[in-house]
Amino acid sequence: MSSGRTAARFSWVVVVFNPDPGKLPVHVARWLREGLAVRLPGIQVDLRPTDRAGHGREVARTAACASLGNPGAAPVLVVAVSGDGGYNDVVNGVMDVPGSNVVCMVLAGNANDHHRSVGSLPALEAIVDGPVRLMDLLRLTVTGDRMAPVVRFAHSYIGFGLTAAMARVIEHAGKGRIRELTGVARTLPRLRPFEIERADDARARFASLVLANVSRMAKYGTVSDSRDPSDGRFEVIGVPTAGRWGPWP
Repeated sequence: MSSGRTAARFSWVVVVFNPDPGKLPVHVARWLREGLAVRLPGIQVDLRPTDRAGHGREVARTAACASLGNPGAAPVLVVAVSGDGGYNDVVNGVMDVPGSNVVCMVLAGNANDHHRSVGSLPALEAIVDGPVRLMDLLRLTVTGDRMAPVVRFAHSYIGFGLTAAMARVIEHAGKGRIRELTGVARTLPRLRPFEIERADDARARFASLVLANVSRMAKYGTVSDSRDPSDGRFEVIGVPTAGRWGPWP
């Protein structure tokens, strides 16, 4: 595909990344901008460093709002150079703006479950000539007696209990399999099962419950053989602590 034809695919490229000079994303973001300047010289590429947790959501929301002001224009491309957390911020920022014309992309290494599950092309090739695919999202709504409902979208998975705790420990333990496994071993004794209740009042206790839209989770776990994030289905993986559902007291 020629530069002139591809340039019309996107009206603007926004790259969201952690600006810490000691980490890889800042270098990858600059590499991407330089590569796109050569491959797609007609597209404006802006680097948007984040300065706090959740800032990526604000950046993506701003880009999504800007797309509303250009009806009929090519979509805005928002690239998250990050792990799952940073990409999740970008996805939620776009979902904050109904009707926006935005394409989301993640550029990351092995710290991103979505990237490992569905990535198929090198980043520059994907932007220049790759297909734009639909992606299912999971929606989690949290409610309470004294709080307004909080809605969060997940592009990869929503986990409760053991699996969620392990994923969090692996993320914060530091690089290296030994550190990750040590963190898991220290966390296991503190975990407790939890109870869920269905609409028909049946209850069950679980050690782990995962709703997944990707095939791999937390680097080492395989949750599904499917690599299609837009088939309208998600996997439910549960580890119960009781044998069956029941109307418990």
